[in-house]
Amino acid sequence: MSIRLNQGLLTRAFSALLAILLASAFFVRGEPAQNSRPAADFSGLDKFLELSALLEKDQEPTREQWDALFATPGYAVLIQREFYQADYFAERFRLAFMPSRADALKEQMKKDTGLRAKILPHYLRVKALRGTIERWRAEQRPAELYVEAAKMAGSFLPKGAVSGLPNVSFVIFAPDSRGYDPVVLDALYCMDQGTALANLVGHEFHHYYRNSLVELGQDQGALWVINQIHAEGIADLIDKAGWIQKAEADLTPEEKSYVKFFKETPAVLRTMDDLLSQMSGMKTGRGALGNDLRKAVPQSGHPTGLYMATLILEELGKEAVVGVSVDPFAFFRLYQKAATKRGGETPCFSEKALAFLDRLALCR
Repeated sequence: MSIRLNQGLLTRAFSALLAILLASAFFVRGEPAQNSRPAADFSGLDKFLELSALLEKDQEPTREQWDALFATPGYAVLIQREFYQADYFAERFRLAFMPSRADALKEQMKKDTGLRAKILPHYLRVKALRGTIERWRAEQRPAELYVEAAKMAGSFLPKGAVSGLPNVSFVIFAPDSRGYDPVVLDALYCMDQGTALANLVGHEFHHYYRNSLVELGQDQGALWVINQIHAEGIADLIDKAGWIQKAEADLTPEEKSYVKFFKETPAVLRTMDDLLSQMSGMKTGRGALGNDLRKAVPQSGHPTGLYMATLILEELGKEAVVGVSVDPFAFFRLYQKAATKRGGETPCFSEKALAFLDRLALCR
């Protein structure tokens, strides 16, 4: 079944009504929905389109126009949680859209690495597809999409975890998305998903609901790794598990990179076990090893987490996954049980590593 809306059949009012009716079928009985009407915020995208149109004419927006863009909910939470400075976006928007910055753009693209190496090419695609993005934005009626995504997220969470629908903000920031509050979706990245868009939104909704139930305490390298592997691994069951089954010839470059790291997970887990075991014997000075742990886990824990979640799913069943969906440390213990059951070359954690994880759990 296609999960992209048929815009010709649904009016805006009917879409909103449909979402409310469908939502009542799976939201927790007796609990008022926190946000039963899907709230789609396009203010960031709209202001971006206005501002980038000025940049394409080689005109510098006023300070007030920049401030208005970065005050929209999507950009505000990205800056608060991750990018920290509005100037990061402002400078890259100038590079991508202002004709006078063409030479500087080429130089910056040579310097960027990792995720940042994808951002300027993404903005150049946005520039080339402005008209298509504007038409896509005008056609969006996301009510059904949100309900479907919440159902997907809820299928990997305990009963009662899904109540209401998150606020969602559409912006242009990277070929990516975030499960913050509000959930942040890059408009072009959404367009690229085609009929798999509900899977992507379901992934981010899972983060939103889970994050409201999980508290890890102080921000340490080891805690970050445990949290990321758990959060991304279960959410990736929604939208990335199918990549592992694809023929290599059918994989996109992004999927090939992910699958490569997925296949390398046994080695990653053995490295993690060694580092966690070392930390178990240290009373102080674990910060450096925590940083090493972060570096050892690729792609912010996505493929490592999916490997672990998939093993739990296959060996112990979906109810087992759901049972640990808001407890990162129980997730690791359950992986140990699944890995022991699978046997063979499946990597298990040592008692030292597990004892250290138990200590971390108590310190949350």
